[in-house]
Amino acid sequence: MSDPLSDPLFIDDGFTRTHDIAAVPGLHPAVKVVFRPALDRERKAYDQKLAARDPDALDKYECDLIARHVSELNDDAPSKWRDKLAKMHPTVRAILLNLIFSYTPAKRLEAEGESSGASG
Repeated sequence: MSDPLSDPLFIDDGFTRTHDIAAVPGLHPAVKVVFRPALDRERKAYDQKLAARDPDALDKYECDLIARHVSELNDDAPSKWRDKLAKMHPTVRAILLNLIFSYTPAKRLEAEGESSGASG
């Protein structure tokens, strides 16, 4: 029987993914991101924020979520970009949220040797 904590079906604490967001000329530069996927309770909390229809509260929640789940942007630690999240390009911000919520798969799994669901 396999160890359920090493099963890719589960998100272990400390598990990270890496993704390269391609540059879109005239819109935003390329971005390399290292992030921790969110658990379902984060999706539910986000759904509640969306339903409340309060743009300021939603903006604050999204910035906080990104700050908690993204450990690197272009090799920079959160301390370098955390205070600028509210000004992040909306397309990049949407991609980050999709990655964090696992709505979009990370594209660098093979390069990282990522096949078991565990991270290094």
